[in-house]
Amino acid sequence: MKRAAILAFACALIVGAFGITPAATTQQQGRIAPDALVGYDAARGLRISPSGRYIALVRREASGDVLVVLDRETRQLRPIQSAGAQNGMQIDFVQFKSDERIVFSYSYRVPVTQQAGSARRTAGRVEDTFIRVSHVLSTAIDGSSRIMLYDPASQNIPRYAAASLVSLLPNDEQHVLLLTPLSQLWRVNVVTGEHTVVEEGSSSTFNYIVDVNGTPVLRQDSIAGGRGFAWSRRAPGQSQWTEIIRFRGASGANSGPTFEGVGPALQPGQVFVLARREGQDTSGLYVYDTNNGQYVETIATNDRFDISNAIRDTEANRILAACYWAYRWTCDGIDPEFAARWEGLQQTVGDQVNVQLVSRAREDGSLWLIETNGPQDLGTFHLYDLNANTLSRLVQSRPQIQAAQLPTQRVVEYTASDGTELWGYLWVPPGVSDVRNLPLIVVPHGGPEGRDVWGFDPFASSFASQGYAVFQPNFRGGGGSGRRFVEAGHRQWGQRMQEDVADGTRHLIRAGIADANRICIAGWSYGGYVAFTATVENADLYKCSMAGAGVSDLPEMLDWVRFGEADEIIGGGGGIQSVSYRYWTDAIGDPSRDRDMLIRYSAARNADRVGIPLLIIHGDRDRTVPVSQSEIMERAMRRAGKPVRFIRLADTDHYFTPDQGPAWRTVMTESLAFFNEHIGPGVEPGSQ
Repeated sequence: MKRAAILAFACALIVGAFGITPAATTQQQGRIAPDALVGYDAARGLRISPSGRYIALVRREASGDVLVVLDRETRQLRPIQSAGAQNGMQIDFVQFKSDERIVFSYSYRVPVTQQAGSARRTAGRVEDTFIRVSHVLSTAIDGSSRIMLYDPASQNIPRYAAASLVSLLPNDEQHVLLLTPLSQLWRVNVVTGEHTVVEEGSSSTFNYIVDVNGTPVLRQDSIAGGRGFAWSRRAPGQSQWTEIIRFRGASGANSGPTFEGVGPALQPGQVFVLARREGQDTSGLYVYDTNNGQYVETIATNDRFDISNAIRDTEANRILAACYWAYRWTCDGIDPEFAARWEGLQQTVGDQVNVQLVSRAREDGSLWLIETNGPQDLGTFHLYDLNANTLSRLVQSRPQIQAAQLPTQRVVEYTASDGTELWGYLWVPPGVSDVRNLPLIVVPHGGPEGRDVWGFDPFASSFASQGYAVFQPNFRGGGGSGRRFVEAGHRQWGQRMQEDVADGTRHLIRAGIADANRICIAGWSYGGYVAFTATVENADLYKCSMAGAGVSDLPEMLDWVRFGEADEIIGGGGGIQSVSYRYWTDAIGDPSRDRDMLIRYSAARNADRVGIPLLIIHGDRDRTVPVSQSEIMERAMRRAGKPVRFIRLADTDHYFTPDQGPAWRTVMTESLAFFNEHIGPGVEPGSQ
């Protein structure tokens, strides 16, 4: 279906129908507030019922989250459940089990006290942190007969223990699969709450993938106290599980799915998986047979990018498209009819947004809920009617913000100093047409095996909306572009990876895009490490640095991982043989052999060489990078007589999440004030 085949593009913005009203026009003029992009979206999580009659979504109000349902036939809107904002409570997901029944989850934060460990690990301190606990419930379409699908009291365990949804069992009208905290897999009736035990997992089991008959055939277990995990397989009818693969390192540190279950394929015992097969650099999409551990069909591969997702027909157990992050989100159609429809959608909405299929009316598949998002689209939900060939805009995630108030984004290709071809994203402030001589913030991503994507980024979107150009370099060591690209960054912290970032900055100066006298750097997590290190290694390029939740002392960080403090809350040990420690010594360096190198590229060990002002920001409940890393750097800076300010965020962990909106308001407003002091102000719309 080409662009012309879509007969109408109905821009019927029905935010009023969902009870979400944009801010007044007078408030929409000029720049958005520096903290406008933190906290909760006004609307999120849209889903459509099997018949297509109902649409559900989560609406954010001052009191908290509200689950609302729109009847498309009667045009009536009904709030059916709510979750007050106390203790960070929120509704996490909504799914239709049928036109009569909805399954949803809410979660809240529970404080946990870490017992004082050895002096080596904790210096005798007792620290509080928190965990997020979720509960899965079912309710009628009108909000009545709500039941909790798992009650911890039934297994005599604390109230904060929670079950997780494993499968909606789309071909079973009344049941879902839940994994309980005691690692039992339950088949639960969504109307009565009655259950049967399907499977007994190990104490570390946290996920299953089932086949076409609902039989568990893949199992995922945590190892090393949650700092790694393993996948195992089992043929239907067998009792013994066989390990397939185990991952080293911190949770999520391995880029691209080397092995990851997706869902059931057509035959018993067979499942779709994302995998990097032996001898392959990038991850592909395959059919995997758990009977013999063989890949029996290749669905899709890409030589340059890791395939990381799939659009599935969950009722027919077939793949409609294989998806991956190239420069933008890309889905290559597998099913010919779907591919034609998808191409028409992409042509209609244009190439400045990502297009994602979030839900389909299952009974005939003729109604799709589509989400678009991009640099000037913070999330817009559309209803696509295949029979009428119409695309109707439903609701925006943040209707109070206009596209013209947001920056634009473009891809910049450059050559590193060793000749390697690289690329990154350049964000241009709103209203700027002459992209020359701009004040610039360089924002390296975290991970380091993460990557930046097309569309909203908390730092890039916020900083650029305030008049700064922002550059996000895709440096070596980042994920999504195959394993060789990741491993090219191993043992290159502060070295080749650091130079890739600097080379991209120099390219923008040579191209006349950036004002060489008005450039700062800012990063979070691994990006915070780059920002710390830039104060020593790249002080000739940058006028200031904001380092958020970063690593400043590599030997101390490796000690923290080795001696188990990182795993202590969830039980697990460290030690020289732990998977987490082995991963980081491979990726960063081994203190027993590389201590001089680790010291050389640790900013805190070289504070006397710091040449630019430094702002440090860190959450006091960070269990990914301990706040002690920022404390070490602050002390080193003060001993060296260097300019530094340290902001310690109370009750805040490592991640950008909406429930920590107040903390992230501080991050954005303080960072922008810091940039304004040293290289500001940002350019005004229309001034260039």
